[in-house]
Amino acid sequence: MAGSRLPYALLLAFLLLLNFAVFYVPYAASQGDANAQLMYAAFAPTCHQLTSRSNCLFVSEADGSYSFGDCLPSSELSYTKANVVEVGEETGYKLPVCSRDVAIYLAMLLGALALPFVRKVESEEWPNKWLLVAACVPIAIDGGTQLVGMRESSNAIRMATGFIVGFALPFYIVPMLNSLWGIVEEKLGKGKKKAKKE
Repeated sequence: MAGSRLPYALLLAFLLLLNFAVFYVPYAASQGDANAQLMYAAFAPTCHQLTSRSNCLFVSEADGSYSFGDCLPSSELSYTKANVVEVGEETGYKLPVCSRDVAIYLAMLLGALALPFVRKVESEEWPNKWLLVAACVPIAIDGGTQLVGMRESSNAIRMATGFIVGFALPFYIVPMLNSLWGIVEEKLGKGKKKAKKE
């Protein structure tokens, strides 16, 4: 059926599950869940998982309270991929993806939730492509200058630039999914018509 909300609903469900998993993994690790290492490994193909570029869920040894912050106290690059860090009297359990990816995934979810208030979720029309290009400029500058060794970014900047592009992505992904869904429906419809004729 043309104009289906199914692609949007599937993307929204995927983003909810993805974001839940990202924040559940360090909690599971803090509870001693043996499957936590498997969950870290499942995210490894999607991210470098460097500890210095990641955020941690910290558990206070004093009162068992939780807090969230950079895994390492400085923005100095470290190539370690430790999933657990000790900082003062707190134990930090690393999120399974870096701070930039966390922001991208969370912003994609927020963008997907905002989409119905701005556009029809069944639309196959893209917003202006230059808006996406503009959303990519901050992440390109931050990541590019870091990549060539001009500077080392901070997790706050990584999260800010990731959030900008992440929020924009659903406005382009949903129309693409709608177009693909239309093609699938068309092919299935032709297949059903042929079967009826035979």
